[in-house]
Amino acid sequence: MDVPAIIILRQLLVDRIKGTHMNHNDCFPCLLAFAVLMPVLSFGAEGWIRDRDGMPGCPTRLKPDSYINVVGMGGPVMAGAGATHEGAGYRSALMGMVRKQFNAQMGSPCIGGGAGSWWGAFCGTYGQAVYGQHLPAGIMFLDLAADDEGSTEEEVLPAVEGLVRSMWKRYPVTDLVFLYGLSKKQVELYRKGEIPDVVKWHEKVAGHYGIPSVNMGQYVAGKIIAGELTFDQFSADGKYPANRGHALYAEAVLPLIVRAKVNGNPAAGLPKRKMPEPLTKAPLEEARCVAYDRAKIDPRWRIGQESPDKTFLHLAACDVPGATVTLRFKGDQAGGFFLVGEDAGDVEVSVDGGAWTLCPLFGEGRGDRKAQTVARRLAKGLDPAQWHELGLRVAAKQPEGSRGRMVRLGAFLVNGTPSDPYEGMTTLQRIDAVYAGMDPINYTPPAERWSQIHGTMRRLREGGTIKVVMLGDSIIGNTAASQFNLLIERLYPKAKLDIKVSTRGSTGCWWYKEENRIESYVLKHKPDLLIIGGISQRDDVDSIRTVIRQVRAKQQPEILLLTPVFGFTFASHIAKWTYAIDPNGTDYRAALMRMAAEERCEFMDMTGVWWQYILDSGKCYGWFRGDAVHANERGCQIIGRLLEKYFAPKQ
Repeated sequence: MDVPAIIILRQLLVDRIKGTHMNHNDCFPCLLAFAVLMPVLSFGAEGWIRDRDGMPGCPTRLKPDSYINVVGMGGPVMAGAGATHEGAGYRSALMGMVRKQFNAQMGSPCIGGGAGSWWGAFCGTYGQAVYGQHLPAGIMFLDLAADDEGSTEEEVLPAVEGLVRSMWKRYPVTDLVFLYGLSKKQVELYRKGEIPDVVKWHEKVAGHYGIPSVNMGQYVAGKIIAGELTFDQFSADGKYPANRGHALYAEAVLPLIVRAKVNGNPAAGLPKRKMPEPLTKAPLEEARCVAYDRAKIDPRWRIGQESPDKTFLHLAACDVPGATVTLRFKGDQAGGFFLVGEDAGDVEVSVDGGAWTLCPLFGEGRGDRKAQTVARRLAKGLDPAQWHELGLRVAAKQPEGSRGRMVRLGAFLVNGTPSDPYEGMTTLQRIDAVYAGMDPINYTPPAERWSQIHGTMRRLREGGTIKVVMLGDSIIGNTAASQFNLLIERLYPKAKLDIKVSTRGSTGCWWYKEENRIESYVLKHKPDLLIIGGISQRDDVDSIRTVIRQVRAKQQPEILLLTPVFGFTFASHIAKWTYAIDPNGTDYRAALMRMAAEERCEFMDMTGVWWQYILDSGKCYGWFRGDAVHANERGCQIIGRLLEKYFAPKQ
């Protein structure tokens, strides 16, 4: 190991100690790890790490000028259980180490809410319906083995292998790392020189696919066996690691991260993954979350409800006995992902019209006022080549000890393909069908609109092609995805909107104005209409003005400015929302409106009516989002229908 790498490692550990406010006793594991790791940072030297094919994608994906997620997936420990706060959890420390090593701008989402490999297979790659999408990622750390205790090898292997295969089929550039924790009974196994069965099973898959693994439990057990640590110091409650235990977990992974940087070759590009023949007969590589709104839902269920647990974007809730939800799918097994609490009821399940059988849910949350997520297998051993119908209904009997019989459904879990209610439809038919399932938008655009887009409106009425460049961030991408152009073309059948989406994630005009970037993002497309918007402008109206003037210095497109829609709930346009704009206000919407008038640009305030619609819908914000920031199909239709009304012929 070279001197710079040693310095980096030392600084990482010092920063970790400072960042978690450790006392002198808690510093000891970090300092000890530093002393241990310095001489063994050669490839694969540690007994608790298996490098295998390593993490070859990291140097390319985690460039300092890029942005990529580094994802953690696992049960309560991955989420920080046992630590005094989330920042003291080992996942937080890992993300800090990756960020420090690669100097990367990165998100660090956690896919949680479940436990074990069977749940992980369904929620790892295709988790959009539940979590929103966090992938692709630079690295995905998988801590699933500890929660597989009590399962069989026949259950675990197909799930773990299915997760790997589905991940690399869809996101081959993502580096995977398997992590293994420690339980009290496993200490004695390690003392005997043995390895827990669940670790052996996961290692079979890791070895077959060349995936690196870190046995954090073995690392900690070694310290306990050597007398450097007691189990009670590792875990205060005997179940989850305390702060010191979480710090030790992170230290165990550190050498692998350091090697990924030291031995990495960014110039080599992204890896070509090996995809060997499966180890198991039927790996769960088509396992996925399926949004409950893909099913046929009895109107007695309340859909789009706020979830008390952040795992779910929204819930379907019902306490009416016999109220059903029916999902049609092709596959060999299916399940449900629920939220249970002190008022939870049970469900009854029917497969392919068969008898209804009881599936208890309440027991998982008994006596706990805090809601808990529960994944349940509801059907298995089905013919994977046939279509099946899974029925779920609220059980009539209130569980003993429960305060109710409320069933809260977050998603279905299907190893296969769910039916598509929009199958065979054209794009226009599909968006019309999506909108038909929503309340109509009540929006009357201002009478004085179109004052700065006379040419655009003339072409719409008279016919011809209008070149439209949409400049901004991923929310502008959502705007284009609404297919508003098809709605406007239906109003003006002689016209054609030629849409060019010219975006960069999390980017506004503060970036586009530099280094003549408007040449490639705007000018080369020669727009007739330039639309600028999104949520990433940083309230920087002057930069938008600069881009407008840079464009007009060389071309003369008409320009439409849009106010923000969607984004995080703490964003100012949501947290400080008002329906109307104060013309003398100091907020971004007011400043943008004034600047639009000064620069002779068309201005459309979408924020006011967009958020009012969501507030009046009777649904939570998550019902309209695909993740924490972006619109789903329903959300996109709010945007698209607002634009349709704005451009609709005046009466």
